[in-house]
Amino acid sequence: MRMSLKFVLLTLLNKEPASGYDLVRTFDSAVGYFWNASHQQVYRELGVLSDAKLVRFKQVKQVDKPDKKIYSISATGKRALHDWLEDPLKKQKTKDLLLVKLLSTTDENAALMQAELKHLVAKSQQLQATYQDIESTYYTPTLLRAVPDDGIMVYAALRKGILSIEAHLTWLEEVQMLITNRFGV
Repeated sequence: MRMSLKFVLLTLLNKEPASGYDLVRTFDSAVGYFWNASHQQVYRELGVLSDAKLVRFKQVKQVDKPDKKIYSISATGKRALHDWLEDPLKKQKTKDLLLVKLLSTTDENAALMQAELKHLVAKSQQLQATYQDIESTYYTPTLLRAVPDDGIMVYAALRKGILSIEAHLTWLEEVQMLITNRFGV
């Protein structure tokens, strides 16, 4: 079974009940570093999950605001999440537009490719700095010992991000050198 927003939401709701707004905010922060979803996608999927009886919600009255729904995972949702967790991961197919662009590199467009790579290096360095700031703020050796069991995998995801960005930056630099050595730009 392939990864989908359905299982991201079930995972989050398995930890604690949340409003749609709270779930969207999670995608704007921690989860957003490895899974993207717009607020429209989140609310649409919550409706699908509710119709399928995988989540339930209760209406909460608010003063001077529309009522909000607090979603929680149902027993059926917990079974679906458990079944998904038992299903071994399949290799994910990769679609990498940068690799397609690089395959098109010639003398005529080598400078354009270098500009693209320079831009990607800058963006990657910004993301690397963000990840390192998060790690140095929330996951010092002392703080790491106090991270609860359900939070340690958030740290594992952060470490994957840090290591992936480091590898990506190394690769980008290698490609820049290849283009420089081959095409003289």
